[in-house]
Amino acid sequence: MERSKPYPLLIASGIVSGSLYLLLYVYESAIMATFTRTDGWYPALPVIAAFVYSFAHGAFAASFWEVLGVRGRKA
Repeated sequence: MERSKPYPLLIASGIVSGSLYLLLYVYESAIMATFTRTDGWYPALPVIAAFVYSFAHGAFAASFWEVLGVRGRKA
């Protein structure tokens, strides 16, 4: 049985992932100034950002490979 390809998910996750990278590029100096502070909770910001970017990119990559028809072998 052929499953439908997740085109809407691919497009949505691609827009989210691309937007995050665009924001990082555009606001790079403000992000660096904030993320390099060492007081309070600021040292946790790079870790949180890494999780957010990883989740967004992972969602896009998973739907990208699914649309292409690439799947892992079942053991």
